[in-house]
Amino acid sequence: MKPANFHLHIILFVLGSLLCSELLEAQPRTPYQKGLELLYQGHIEQALDKWENYYDEFQRIDSRAGFHYIEVVTDQSISGRYESATNMYYKALSNGVGVNSRIAIRQEIERLKPIIGDGISRQWLEWWENENGKLHSDMTGFWVQLDPTPATEVNERLIEHWQRIASAREQFTRNSSTIYGTDDRALIYIRYGSPDRISRGILTLQDLNVKPWLQMQIIPREQDDEERIFNREPSVAGQAEILENAVYDFHRYPEYEIWFYDNVIGRTYSSLPFIFGTNVNTQQFQLQSSVDDFIPLRAFNPEKYRDENLVEFARYGITPALILQMLYYEQLTTIDPFFENRLNSMKDALLEQGMKALQGLDLAMKAESIEIINSRSNQASRQVSTYQRQIPVVPVGIYQYRFLGEDRNPYLITFVESNPKEAFLIDFNKNRPSNITLEDIEDAERTEDLLPNYELSHSLQFYDQEWNVTQRFSETTCIRLLRNTMRGVSYTVYEFPHTERTNQSASVQLINTDERSSPIYSTPYPQNLRGLGSIHFRQPEPLKSNPDSLQFADLVLGYEVHENADSPFNFTVANNQVIPWRESLVLHFEVYNLEMQANGFSQFELTYRILPVDELGEVDTELTEFVLTLNFTSEEERLIEDLEIETADLRPGVYELRVQVRDVNSHQGKSRSTRFEVVN
Repeated sequence: MKPANFHLHIILFVLGSLLCSELLEAQPRTPYQKGLELLYQGHIEQALDKWENYYDEFQRIDSRAGFHYIEVVTDQSISGRYESATNMYYKALSNGVGVNSRIAIRQEIERLKPIIGDGISRQWLEWWENENGKLHSDMTGFWVQLDPTPATEVNERLIEHWQRIASAREQFTRNSSTIYGTDDRALIYIRYGSPDRISRGILTLQDLNVKPWLQMQIIPREQDDEERIFNREPSVAGQAEILENAVYDFHRYPEYEIWFYDNVIGRTYSSLPFIFGTNVNTQQFQLQSSVDDFIPLRAFNPEKYRDENLVEFARYGITPALILQMLYYEQLTTIDPFFENRLNSMKDALLEQGMKALQGLDLAMKAESIEIINSRSNQASRQVSTYQRQIPVVPVGIYQYRFLGEDRNPYLITFVESNPKEAFLIDFNKNRPSNITLEDIEDAERTEDLLPNYELSHSLQFYDQEWNVTQRFSETTCIRLLRNTMRGVSYTVYEFPHTERTNQSASVQLINTDERSSPIYSTPYPQNLRGLGSIHFRQPEPLKSNPDSLQFADLVLGYEVHENADSPFNFTVANNQVIPWRESLVLHFEVYNLEMQANGFSQFELTYRILPVDELGEVDTELTEFVLTLNFTSEEERLIEDLEIETADLRPGVYELRVQVRDVNSHQGKSRSTRFEVVN
């Protein structure tokens, strides 16, 4: 544990809160103020208990207590209170009252700006100004949707965020230009954590190299030496000396620190650089838009100088800024290919166009460098969890189908699918039992029979409009590790009434209950967690239950009919819309509210078409692979059917299935379509 005076800013805040005015001292102290006093006196646990009991006892609270609680808990790494810290933070967002709570929320928006971006920040500040109730639910929803373990009370991403704030306050103390009381490095650290690479140094001018470099690279050679002497112009060496002096006049020996992140721009191989260093105007250490910011703006405008020799160089576009740009980028070429590419771009422009290319090249180079960095930044994730990347990912998918029950009430069938194979193999190879091989596991029908210490759980959460969990369901499911990857998917099926579009989340956790085993990395997650996946989504609109309107349920595709299915359907459901080659397609459809004839029967037509889809995703309506119209007669106003379509002759590829139903009596019609892929 850190000492009681772990942060100077907290102590100063406490002192300011306790000594603000005589009027305040005369008033009864609030639970928040009592907690601050205990904190100042070094009684950290008592202070936390005071605030925790306060939040448990009262519904309307002072938001400052919740924010201070999570700040202290994460700064002191009190893991046993992470659950309380998560819940108190959410309550601070939603239940705070009074001016102090309002100010605390405003400050929290500022603290969140690095990870939410300018757009969301502006929206939240607008809602804050107008006291719009959407603000609290939106701020809570932001964190709920980042929660990597929605089936638990702890939001590890929220905890990690506050841990980064605490760490940033300790590390980045060159100045206090941010909301955290730190220098600008904290703004990036809080988004991405520690960089993959760091390069530090001072940009210099090597005295022995500058003059010959200028003579070889920059000095114009349109006149020979005799003509220069006749015109009383400086020699090449003389011109180099003039430029060298100008370069030294604008060179400030700036200190730089460059951070590189290698895995935040999707699937590209480009690193994302952040350049920190000395502001040449204010001498403050801050985030720079590019290396060119280390050059004073006046160096880009030589025409403003009174020196006639420099004005002569300006005719060719040769500025002190241009020289400094090339020298600075040349010094950084060994750090990352980004800087080498920038230098080569300038050299290419010189080689292709000669001295004419120099006109405005310095400013163009600067603008292009800024654009490249901004483009990479825009492609990158707004924030990344360090810990989450250290837990093997279990891919998880959600597939939902809408139906009407016999009572015409809508309901929803939800498949939660996961593929734990990769996460399992990572842990299995680290904690491999001596008597079991991988072949044994892949050949076994039930992995649990060989390795009962492994558990795979699927969870489904429902949220209200304020992002409070209203329902939570968890089930342990079979771990499938068959060699055939199409059948190596674990799944759980849920069936619930479907009355509105609610927010939901699904998560999967791979657990190793063997106490002798150990995880690969040390993280805030439970020690027995070996694989993790989660997804947040919103339910679709329910089917309408109007009895006078023909209704058509969502299409369910699959293959391989079998009687002992462990899902609501008697075939293998292809939630990913992938059908094995030479398997017949099975289509499950349900039609409701058919009009009954006087003879007690309903009747409708079903027409299906299978159309090929080209590589651009366009449907080729000229090449119908299959088309068929079927007539159905039923004694009920609803019909549930599994239709087996002979598609064994379909070549591998992507297809679109279009299905249309028409009630023969009411002449109402409905249609649905879906795409599927035949794979070899």
